[in-house]
Amino acid sequence: MRADLHVHSTASDGTCTPAELVALAVSSGVTVLSIADHDSVSGLAEARRAAENTGLTLIPAVELSAAGDGVDIHILAYFVDPDDQRLTDELVALRTARHRRAEAMVAGLREAGYPVDIDTVLALSDGGAVGRSHVARALVRAGSAESIADAFQHLIGRGMRFYVPKDTKTPETVVSTLRTLGAIPVIAHPGVSRADHMLPALVDAGLLGIEAYHADHTPKQRAEYAALAADFGLLVTGGTDYHGPSAPNPALGSIDLPEDAIRALLAAGGLG
Repeated sequence: MRADLHVHSTASDGTCTPAELVALAVSSGVTVLSIADHDSVSGLAEARRAAENTGLTLIPAVELSAAGDGVDIHILAYFVDPDDQRLTDELVALRTARHRRAEAMVAGLREAGYPVDIDTVLALSDGGAVGRSHVARALVRAGSAESIADAFQHLIGRGMRFYVPKDTKTPETVVSTLRTLGAIPVIAHPGVSRADHMLPALVDAGLLGIEAYHADHTPKQRAEYAALAADFGLLVTGGTDYHGPSAPNPALGSIDLPEDAIRALLAAGGLG
């Protein structure tokens, strides 16, 4: 059993369509896939259709933004119901906040003389949830950055001149809301977010898992977070955080996630 539980499509900031991700997963030998777009579930129906008769198990998911103690934290929500109106309302609010943030970033960049505009940014998002990566792509297209990584490192990354913080809820509130919706909330890439100190409060709020096997975690971090999950009695997940073939991420399905961890997540979602 091989899984990638964290990939992104064109419904947010990925460059592959949901159907293309499904095809890539199947061709790569992945048997369990979770498309977890940022603040959007609009790609799940297409993915579900594409996965029919392939043998691929598709876990419906979404990655939600949160912020607390000056830290941006992402919460992966597994086994969401994309037709739940309560979830839809939450996602609409988050995407609206994303749009306002993109507008503020573009306004600041334009004032400083960078030739970017919000229409280009929105066109690059192609109807998906707009994010900083779309602003970065617009900067690359305008010749104002050498690459997406360069745009983040020097212009729009945290602490940079044109960074705009997210208008989001606290991670505890997000976790609690997701539990109300019947989803399985998992903290995404805690080693990247540097959110270890928040884990006890998140567990108290209803957190059910830790993404220990994230592509950006070192082998030592993966072992440490897996052990921490065991200490808290939490599920363990992992994935490549795949955004497309040109993005700085490993190939889809290339993270080794223990089979018992995959089976535990499936069982928790009623697929065991």
